Amino acid sequence: MPASKRLRISGPARTDLAAIGKYTEREWGADQKRKYLDCIRQCLKSLAQNPALGMHRDDIDQGLKSHPVERHMIFYRESVNEIVIVRILHQSMDVEVNGARS
Repeated sequence: MPASKRLRISGPARTDLAAIGKYTEREWGADQKRKYLDCIRQCLKSLAQNPALGMHRDDIDQGLKSHPVERHMIFYRESVNEIVIVRILHQSMDVEVNGARS
């Protein structure tokens, strides 16, 4: 198995995770919040181990990739040594309007 790349989560993506957690807890409770965030975190680790899992999204921005997890989409960029998580957005959200370009 190839070595994992360093995983870096951008400020906007951290904000996304906090909002996802807050919404999930409000709607479905603390246990479901934990399970859902654990699922997202596991997916982030998988992307660090295998960045090729994502789909190229040059239609949105050059070098951007995306990968679904449950009802959310992880947007990220890959460099030689790291994976940068740009945003984690609900699949119903408009990517360009919500800053996946940053």
